Order: sequence, then C-alpha cells, then structure tokens
Amino acid sequence: MFAEYFFIAVILFYFLIHLILYFAYRRSLSLTPCPASEYPAVSVIVAAKNESTNIERCIESLRNLDYPEELLEIILVDDNSGDNTYELMQKATAGKSTFKIIRPAAASGNLIGKANAIHSAIGICRGKIIISTDADCVVPTQWVKSTVSYYRQDTAMVCGFTSIKQMGLFSILQNIDWMYLLTLASASAGLKMILSCLGNNLSFTKESYKNSGGYENMNFSVTEDLALMRKIDTMKDYEIRFPADRNCLAETLPCMSVSELFSQKRRWFRGGIGINMLGYILGFELYLTNFMLLFGLFLINAKLYCILIIVKTLSEIILISKTFSRFEMRSLYKFYPLFIIYFALYGLTLPFSFLFGRKINWKGQKF
Repeated sequence: MFAEYFFIAVILFYFLIHLILYFAYRRSLSLTPCPASEYPAVSVIVAAKNESTNIERCIESLRNLDYPEELLEIILVDDNSGDNTYELMQKATAGKSTFKIIRPAAASGNLIGKANAIHSAIGICRGKIIISTDADCVVPTQWVKSTVSYYRQDTAMVCGFTSIKQMGLFSILQNIDWMYLLTLASASAGLKMILSCLGNNLSFTKESYKNSGGYENMNFSVTEDLALMRKIDTMKDYEIRFPADRNCLAETLPCMSVSELFSQKRRWFRGGIGINMLGYILGFELYLTNFMLLFGLFLINAKLYCILIIVKTLSEIILISKTFSRFEMRSLYKFYPLFIIYFALYGLTLPFSFLFGRKINWKGQKF
C-alpha cells in the first residue's frame, strides 16, 4: 500500500513539473528574431582534436553561411591532433580569407583541453558575438544570421538546439533523447532557472565572456560550455535565451556504440554536478519515475502501474510535442515507447557507473 501511494505522489509531482515547464517553454517558443539593421561582427569558433573524418564536412557547411563576409571570421583550432586534421583544415579553407587556422597555447592552470582551445581563439577574435560548434557538426545556411537575431541589449548568451543525424534505430533514440533534454533546458531558460546548454551550438558576447573572467578564471570542468553558462547566469545584468528555431538547428553525429554513449553521458553527469535546485528536483523525479517504469510491476498492481505509466508518458509528450512540431520531427513519435525504455535503462545505471571508476574518457582524452 505504501508503494502505491508513494508512486502516485511521484507521478503527480512529475506531471506538475512538466506542466510548469510546458508553460515556461512557451515563453522560449515565443521568442522572436529581430534582424538587425546593422549586423554585428561575428567570430565562429570550432575546436577540433583528431577529427579527420569529420572536419571537411563541418567546414563545407561553414563555407555556405549566409552572412556579410566582412563581418564574419571562422577560427578553426587544431587542438594538437595526432592525425591529419590540421592538413585537412588547410586544404578545405585554401583561398578562403574568412577562415583562420590556429593551434592553442600550451595548457596551463584551468586552461586544459577544449577550454584552452576556445580561450586561445577568443584571445585573437574580433567578433562582438562568438558562436561555437564542433567539428562533427554541420550547420544551416542561416545559422549565424538567425542566432544573432535573438540578441538584445541585455542578452549575453543564446543557446541553440542540436539534432542527431539519424543513421538507424540507435541514433533515432539518441535524437529523441537530445530533443527531450534540450526542451527541458529551453523551458528552464523560460523560468529563468536555466539547466544546461550544448557547446556545439552556443553563442555569447565577447563582453560577457571577459566579464565572467573567462575559462582561465573558472575551475576546470569536463563540460566547459556548462561552466561558462553557469558563470554568466550568475551575472544578473545579463539574460540567457534559448529559442527553438529551425534556422539555428545544428546537426551532430550519433555515438556509434553503447560504450561511447556512456562516456558521453558520464561526462555530462560529472559536469552537471552543482546544478541548480530545479535540476536536482527534476533529476530526482526522473530517476524515481524511471525506477517505477522498470520495477513498478513488482511493487504495485498492474492496473495502477499502467495508469501511472500513461500519465508519465503524457507528461513528456505534451512538452516535447512542441519541439517535434517546431523542428518537423513528428515521425519520432512512433519510436517513443522504445525511447522511454532506453532512457530508463541508461538513466538508472549511469550513477552506478562511477562506482567502478571516476575517470572520464572522451574522444581519446582522459579527465
């Protein structure tokens, strides 16, 4: 009897949280672009380490950006690759004055890995607005124009959605996962309690970066993008916006194996420590509801279990439906039953993975 009342309370609270987030997400969805009469100078930064299989595809999409050439610079940072990433960068940008190729300064203090690469590029960039993406991403033609159109006088950061290239069932489940988590993040921005962002589609003003102290004055984090977002969020004179705009949608490649997926999730989990109260509440609720999904039939009667699972799923569908509609991803609905099992399995096992080792291995680097 206790288990039944407990899970009823958990699911009702879960539904309430998602309802609040739904109305907060509508605020993010209502953000409107405002093309400037004068475009600002923009610096696009791509940090790459051992990305020989992806960098040319990324550069090709950047070459097609629709933005005044005199106001755009694209800085490619070869982060001491052990393959021919640097040579491929040179070949793909030959004759293109918009591109600059650099290597970062030697790592020191808090400037390690990707944070050091990005900081090195910011040190030489001339853009008023900085936009970052990753070497395994492609971006739409209007990416820069649409992103800068969300800046207002008090805006310090504009976060963007990133989808995963669909290459089979495993990648489709990862795509739904990202869409759901990014929807939560965008909704939290609508509540002024932003949870997260992705460095593969992130922009911020150079002024706010300098005022934050930059990566050299932040504690090292395996999720440097999240660390910067949190720092800027504490600077209350600034606003962080998280629109859901198709023209700002980047696309990245999926993890190709379960081990690679867990490496990614472990990095995010570690970087997420220290999240705000909304994040802890939501994380606790997600864990309990996923536990009920997998083990509830052993603890409560089947009829109640089915009702609670329906309420749980509807809570999520109501929220994510806006994202599926905005990005024309309605075909993903049919995979949602499989997704909730996928989400529960990795969500429940991820915290326990740290019992067997705290080191994080991501793209050949260990932290």
